[in-house]
Amino acid sequence: MLVLALTAVLGLVIGSVRVRGVRFGIAGVLFSGLLFGHFGATIAPPVLEFARDFGLILFVYAIGIEVGPGFASSLRTRGLPLNMIAAGTVAAGAALAVAISRAAGIAIPVAAGMFSGATTNTPSLGAVQAALSEMPGYAESMARLPGLGYAISYPFGLLGVILSVAIARVAFRARAGSAAVPLPSDDPPAVTATDSPSSSAAAISERPRSLQVLPVFIGITLGVLVGSLPIHIASLPAPLKLGMAGGPLVVAIALGAIGRFGPLDWRMPQAVDATFREVGIVMFLSCVGLRSGGTFMETLLHGSGLYWMAWATLITLIPLIAAALVARAALGISYPALCGLLTGSMTNPAGLAFAHSLDQSEETTQCYATVYPLTMVLRVIAAQLIVLLFMR
Repeated sequence: MLVLALTAVLGLVIGSVRVRGVRFGIAGVLFSGLLFGHFGATIAPPVLEFARDFGLILFVYAIGIEVGPGFASSLRTRGLPLNMIAAGTVAAGAALAVAISRAAGIAIPVAAGMFSGATTNTPSLGAVQAALSEMPGYAESMARLPGLGYAISYPFGLLGVILSVAIARVAFRARAGSAAVPLPSDDPPAVTATDSPSSSAAAISERPRSLQVLPVFIGITLGVLVGSLPIHIASLPAPLKLGMAGGPLVVAIALGAIGRFGPLDWRMPQAVDATFREVGIVMFLSCVGLRSGGTFMETLLHGSGLYWMAWATLITLIPLIAAALVARAALGISYPALCGLLTGSMTNPAGLAFAHSLDQSEETTQCYATVYPLTMVLRVIAAQLIVLLFMR
């Protein structure tokens, strides 16, 4: 546990450093884990797997509780076109990952990790690792591959969204405060520019002032049970499961939408929710880095790492460019709304923060919150399907 704690501390320090106004944020923990792993710092495998899975559960459960109140409204008629474009972005990224795997001879576990890293979506990496463990012939050596693909793809996944937002500003000749086609009036609550969608002021005022511990553990238990349920499909080599990423996320979204059930309040105070989210993602990324660090530098400098990185840029950029063109041509949405759509469809808070630095419009946060919940669920499912459908 000392290694895990030191990894987290160094990673948070790395993530806080700004370079030209941009910082890696929580990704610093991943790079810290890779560094410790490279120099041989290890944790017993059972402890590592428990910490990884528990961290992932805390993270996705906190996100689900946060976005649950706005999930239904994000799928209503006037928010539907935005979510369809975001869903297309997910599908395009998954299709590109599979196509690149076939064309470039990259193993599916690596390609699935590239899909997660190129879209900066950590829960989908957990889904990849869970699906991989269910495959016939699974070996411990395979477990490192998704983490390697994720780590190599993540930096440009982070910067690519920011670059797309900046390019769109020039391409569409946008100016701060530009006029906009009205966004859906039934959009879910606004979001912060840090980590995940945040509830509106009204929703925050309805939250409990203190945490009820019992509903949290009931919710997590239900999430683990739902995630463990096998869905048998004849054409798949292993059962489809929502896993530790999807199960708790889906259950938390449902419970967050319900709010209260008798004496049980499923919601959490905003500060507690943020703490669960941060602690969970730090634990998960620390473990991913430690597990993959032993072979990361070798792969990057002497193996296929740079080759993977080049291909991963396509997984980041092509869906974003296509989404921007379709949204602008078909919906005629404004530049601020487009920024929310692009960053939300990639579940990328750093991109959202950058967009806010260019234009303070509320449309950006509204559009981000409209597409974020469904996109998160779809990315978890798509990541599993890449492994289950195409790994042979």
